[in-house]
Amino acid sequence: MHALSTRTNPGKESQPRTVQFGTDTFSDVLDALGSDTARSILQSVQTQPLTASEIADRVDTSIQNASYHLRTLTDVGLVRVVDTVYSEKGCEMNLYYAVDTALLLETTPTEEYVD
Repeated sequence: MHALSTRTNPGKESQPRTVQFGTDTFSDVLDALGSDTARSILQSVQTQPLTASEIADRVDTSIQNASYHLRTLTDVGLVRVVDTVYSEKGCEMNLYYAVDTALLLETTPTEEYVD
């Protein structure tokens, strides 16, 4: 824990998020989860918020690689910045946390796809 940290548990969403097949969001979510590292990062922030350096240590990757995947996961809405803490050296660091408790990838055809 960092010297000036006041970490709180930000809570989870109560309703599943549905992403419809055939949309850009569906493709973006699948792309974001396409690597083992990204999935490990998402799993690491499911129970508590962590900094990018803590995440990198937990999933055994570089801080640069963790930061890349965190940006991607944040862009598609699977991870969010929930707080900012300061290191012992006074550097500002974001805390990342998983957003969805359930993600439903809907592949059922919508009316526009039905013949």
